[in-house]
Amino acid sequence: MKTLLHIFIFLSVTIVTAQEAIIEKTNQFSYGIMIGGNFYNIANNNSADAYIPDDSSPTFIVGVYGEYNFTKNMGLKIDAIHYNKDFLFDTKDKLITMNFIDISTNFKYDFGEKYREGFYLLGGPKISIIADADSDNEDVKHHFELVNYGAQLGFGWRIYKYFDLQTKFEYEVTPFFKLDNGHNSKFVNAIVTLNIDIAKMFK
Repeated sequence: MKTLLHIFIFLSVTIVTAQEAIIEKTNQFSYGIMIGGNFYNIANNNSADAYIPDDSSPTFIVGVYGEYNFTKNMGLKIDAIHYNKDFLFDTKDKLITMNFIDISTNFKYDFGEKYREGFYLLGGPKISIIADADSDNEDVKHHFELVNYGAQLGFGWRIYKYFDLQTKFEYEVTPFFKLDNGHNSKFVNAIVTLNIDIAKMFK
C-alpha cells in the first residue's frame, strides 16, 4: 500500500512539474517595439578638444526587441534602436548631428512570480554604430570612430500586461572621437523606453 502511495505521489509531482514546464515553454519567446528618449552627455578627457551636447533635452528613440526566457526568472533580451544626437565641438562652436544604430544583448533577471510579470534587472554589452554624421550639410563621418562598444545596466517593470517601463544606463568603453595625442571623447547615456509586447498582444 505504501509503495502504491509513493508511486502515486511521484506520478502526481511529475505531472505537475511537466505541466508547469509546458506552460513556461509557451511563454519563452517574445518580441515587441520600443519608444522613448535618450538622455546623454559626453565624457572628455581634456578641455582643448572637447565635445558638448547641444542641449540637455533627450532625443527620440525607436526600436525593436526580442526576448527569450530560459527559466521563469532568467532570460536574454536583444534590442536594436535608432536615435540621433546633436552636439558641439566647443572650440569652433560647430554643430554636429549624428544618427546611431545600437544593438545590445542583455541578461535579464525577473523578480516576478512569472517571467514578464514584475520588476526586473538587466545588463550586458552593446555595439553603437554611427550611421551618418553631418555638419552644415557636410558629411563629417570620417572624423569619428564608426563602431563603438559599451556596457549597460538597468531595470524595468511590467506596468501593464503588454507594457514595460525600462531604464538603462550606458557607458561607452571605446571613444567615438580620438586623437593621436591621447585626447578622446565618449558618450554616457540614460535610455528610458516604453516596451510594447507585441507577441503577447496577438497571442
